[in-house]
Amino acid sequence: MKNFLLVISILAIIPASLYAQQQPTLKDTTLYKAFSTSHLQPVIIGANGRYYYGGQRLRNQYSLEIPFGELDDPEVNRYFKNARVIRTVGSVLSALPGIYFLISSRVAGQTITRQAFWISYVGGVAISLTSGYISSAQLRKAVKSYNSRLGAPKWGLSVETMPNNAIALGVGWRKSF
Repeated sequence: MKNFLLVISILAIIPASLYAQQQPTLKDTTLYKAFSTSHLQPVIIGANGRYYYGGQRLRNQYSLEIPFGELDDPEVNRYFKNARVIRTVGSVLSALPGIYFLISSRVAGQTITRQAFWISYVGGVAISLTSGYISSAQLRKAVKSYNSRLGAPKWGLSVETMPNNAIALGVGWRKSF
């Protein structure tokens, strides 16, 4: 029994002493990175439909990709990707009638009736407006999800190395804005 306790204590002391001799680690190498998003700020949608991040007005909606990418939440990324795809598809579809008229009038020498022109013109504008509306709705969902993720309470378990090579263990809880 004495030998068994000796073997167990040696097996416990060796890893602990090896761990104690490690070089100090960076603060980002905690066991649970609950507070790693503390530098992110909420996105505010102004009354004019503009997006603001950190008090600065963003030039366009695609500037939101940086904070969304840093959060790296699958739901936020899915909404943002959907918004980009819908906007792109709407732009391409709304340009197709104009391209068709240019090609058909130059190559085949066909004349285009007024009715066909106005139907395709109004259809292109309707597609553009609809895709813009749906894209904005997806982007607003992404912003709402992003802000809710930032404001959610976070629990963290941390292992930090102190300046005197001691190890500090901690548990934290944080509620943002």
